[in-house]
Amino acid sequence: MVIKQKVDTLTEVIVEEGSAVVLPCALSSKQDITNVLFDWKKGSQEVFMYDGGDHYNNGRPGQDKQFKDRVSHLEEELKHGNASIRINNTRVSDSGNYTCLFPRLNPPRTFSVQLVVKKSGTEGAEEIGSNGEIKLDVELDDRD
Repeated sequence: MVIKQKVDTLTEVIVEEGSAVVLPCALSSKQDITNVLFDWKKGSQEVFMYDGGDHYNNGRPGQDKQFKDRVSHLEEELKHGNASIRINNTRVSDSGNYTCLFPRLNPPRTFSVQLVVKKSGTEGAEEIGSNGEIKLDVELDDRD
């Protein structure tokens, strides 16, 4: 796995196809976001939306079918301002630019992650653990 962080809060994550990955999104204030709205998108596709406990994995409609049953949030991390999501069984088609948006914060906050999913056995994927699981502990500064 390779992680690159740029000043504009664009983080690049590179993983091997079929593995699980955590896309990072965390407020530097570490404020409790258990009752906050955050929305993960890939372009116009809905990846994961959380709104005060209501989300795609407990009946909320609207998630893009490409991500259904593969994306979850880190419930225990919400109280620490962490809105990171986990995508299981990554596919090359998951590659692209993702945004994590907190539209109701004042000012609203947006984080960007570029996910690159490489076919198994391609160069650059050798940093993946033998079990295919990746755990990230990344804190990004808020963008004003």
